[in-house]
Amino acid sequence: MLFGSRVRKKFSLFSLAIISFLTPKLEAVGLFQPSHNARYGGMGGVNLAIGGSPMDIGTNPANLSLKNRKELEFGISLPYIRTVYKDKFSDPDPNLYYENSESYNVLAPLPYFAIRIPISEKWTYGGGIYIPGGGNGEVSGLTRITPNGQSLNDWSGMKLPSPIGDSKRIQESYSSTFYLVKSTHALSYKIGGLSIALGVEGIYSRQIAYQKFHDITGNIEVPGQGFDYKSKNAYALGGIFGTTYQITDTLKIAYSYQTSAKIPLDGSMQVGPYPSRTGVSATFAVPERYGLGFSYGTDTFKIGVDALYYNYASYTSTYKQTLAAPVFPTAFGQTNVIPQNLAYHDSWALGIGGEWIVNDWTYRLGARHNSGVLRSEGTNALQAGIMVQDLVSGGFGYSTGKWKFDFTLLYYLPVKVYNGGSADWNFNHAAFSKEDIRVNEFKHSLRSDIPAILLGASYSFD
Repeated sequence: MLFGSRVRKKFSLFSLAIISFLTPKLEAVGLFQPSHNARYGGMGGVNLAIGGSPMDIGTNPANLSLKNRKELEFGISLPYIRTVYKDKFSDPDPNLYYENSESYNVLAPLPYFAIRIPISEKWTYGGGIYIPGGGNGEVSGLTRITPNGQSLNDWSGMKLPSPIGDSKRIQESYSSTFYLVKSTHALSYKIGGLSIALGVEGIYSRQIAYQKFHDITGNIEVPGQGFDYKSKNAYALGGIFGTTYQITDTLKIAYSYQTSAKIPLDGSMQVGPYPSRTGVSATFAVPERYGLGFSYGTDTFKIGVDALYYNYASYTSTYKQTLAAPVFPTAFGQTNVIPQNLAYHDSWALGIGGEWIVNDWTYRLGARHNSGVLRSEGTNALQAGIMVQDLVSGGFGYSTGKWKFDFTLLYYLPVKVYNGGSADWNFNHAAFSKEDIRVNEFKHSLRSDIPAILLGASYSFD
């Protein structure tokens, strides 16, 4: 047991080292991926009752006990988020009317690493580090009206020549990055056909966002406007529970529960001309996840069905940042509270997938439907990843000796969300003062699809 303790201690230190190396570069698709490795990705994310990979730590750790050999697994998911954002301000004044259409693409590398170590005939340990998701987006050069509806010179205090300085039109750029990294450690216990497991999840997160304004040509940045927000390094704890029961030689049923987690995104913000950065207090809550799975399997053929439920509405319907000083400008004056109506809805998912083994080769297919987390009232230009719903996938694996290699192509089908005036995003771009609010004149839409490549490998050892 002393040897096992040393292994787990070294693995934890290694996990923290990997986190510190990866986090400056992370971008992600959404708060949850359909799977955390290439094998399950090829089956549409279906895994709860199939199992058999070390990455079961992230979905159903009870399946760690399905194999009695040590195994190391690692790989990377490479989703390519393709987004088209459009908006329009339909004012009868031709000097105020504008339209925007911008396409932006994000390659989001999501690595994973896990290990499974049988301790005895009944107990199995699993540990690893992976990225369940997050979000990233950036739009720039969007035509806007000055926040108070005045000319650029009157609003900013600049003295630019006409017609640029006298125009009410400017350009806006906005960027937001949020990500999660998990290090999970779990123990699985097997008795007869029943396996149960508990896991502890160490969570690391960070958020960075900024807003900038330029003149209508995009060449001159307007000083003393917009904001720059950086959270501190945030840490939290979560948990995961799983159980699998072998009904017959070929039929299994599984259940999995993942706890919610509150991420403390306290940090600081530079707001407009305020002379120093202001402290920010904020908490983002990751929802619970419930999963029920069934599978039919032989030595050469496996097929499974997963049903999942995420109660987003109980945790992430709003996100509020509280500033240490009332310096954030709004149409109603300065405030120290910045509420964001994310309006995430509870979501369910249903997936089906399987794999067929022929000698050293394995062939996989899968599909999954997700109900929409993001509806029209919560949209903005940067929510592309969380809005994707349906996906199809296919892949193959190759075994040679103690090694296995997996390759998957996965495609999140296109989805478009349109808003006619009910979102915070609309209000922020159509309220110029207490007396001048034109939310019915501002409309926007967001369209996204995501092709992805998943690469993975595993090594079994004594």
